[in-house]
Amino acid sequence: MRQWITVACLVAHCAAAARFSVEDTKIGDIPVKQLSDSLHGQSAWVLPTQGGRVEKVRLFSPSSRQVRDVILTHNGNATAIKENAMYKGCILLPFANRIANGTYTFHGKTYHLKINEPERGNAIHGLLYDKELDVIYQDGNDEYAIVTLRYQFDGSDQGYPFLLKTEISYLLTPGGFFVSTGVQNEHASLPLPFYMGWHPYIKVVSTAQTVVELASCSNYSRVLVDKDTMIPTGATEVTKLFSNGMPIGGSTASPTFIDDGFVVLEPAADSQNCTTLAHFVFDMNSKETLYSIHLPQFRYIQAFTGSVSISGEQAVAIEPMSAETDAFNSHVGLTVLEAQQKWRGSFGLTYGAASGHGVVPDVLLRLP
Repeated sequence: MRQWITVACLVAHCAAAARFSVEDTKIGDIPVKQLSDSLHGQSAWVLPTQGGRVEKVRLFSPSSRQVRDVILTHNGNATAIKENAMYKGCILLPFANRIANGTYTFHGKTYHLKINEPERGNAIHGLLYDKELDVIYQDGNDEYAIVTLRYQFDGSDQGYPFLLKTEISYLLTPGGFFVSTGVQNEHASLPLPFYMGWHPYIKVVSTAQTVVELASCSNYSRVLVDKDTMIPTGATEVTKLFSNGMPIGGSTASPTFIDDGFVVLEPAADSQNCTTLAHFVFDMNSKETLYSIHLPQFRYIQAFTGSVSISGEQAVAIEPMSAETDAFNSHVGLTVLEAQQKWRGSFGLTYGAASGHGVVPDVLLRLP
């Protein structure tokens, strides 16, 4: 009898001791879904009531055996999270970056978005960032922790009267942190415009002494913009920036300022050797590499080094986008979803040279 009880207890203990877990916590009054890895101390904090924002990502490096925070956070300050001054960790949809004058025309009708970048007269960073999302699924097991959130655009948003179902899955694995977004046009007969991105600031010791290399399987064009509005002019230029192994430059207090868009040159992103775009950020102080992983749906990148001048924080933003800035007007990369049509794209972060940086977890690829 004693042996039977011991075996039963061991079985119960094993069932309760999965490596990965999802727990509920709070920052002030803000609910947090915390994805955790008990073996290596990895974690990710997702904020369902703040647009599904990724507030924190802490990853393990197999090469150095170290664990560290890899993106800028609000340091547990609920007020700063709500103020959202820098859009840290925000999921950007149904558009990413800027829409010129907050105005666009789609299928012969002109729409006016809310202007939330008044100094340049633009709409910026989508409509999801202040929405409350529903938690529809979560699980923790020995392979990963996952949380899926849902938001239904019901046509009531200023300038975007479309029915767009959005489901975002956040995944913490032994190899890193990943986000997969699935959307569907819920209209019975009408098309709608869509593109998306993510706004992580990758934390470094010194922005000036950081090397950024875009995925080596492709060449890139730099998107030229009007410097007053930061809206693309329609022109591009082939560039070697972020491909020469040189640090960003400047000083720690005043790094070289970059706020540029880049696009993967066709057809490289669709080639057999470029099915995953792995951009890396090498911190010359820590001697560690963090990879920003994008599937080819995210051929567009916005790079930004201005966090030092804004908040005094050392970081490099490498923002994946599925279309070019202002794509509602230019249509460059824009996805037009026909009635009931679906779209899905994924991106993520991995830490350390031995972390399998070119691999997107199969569980994300299996999502509907």
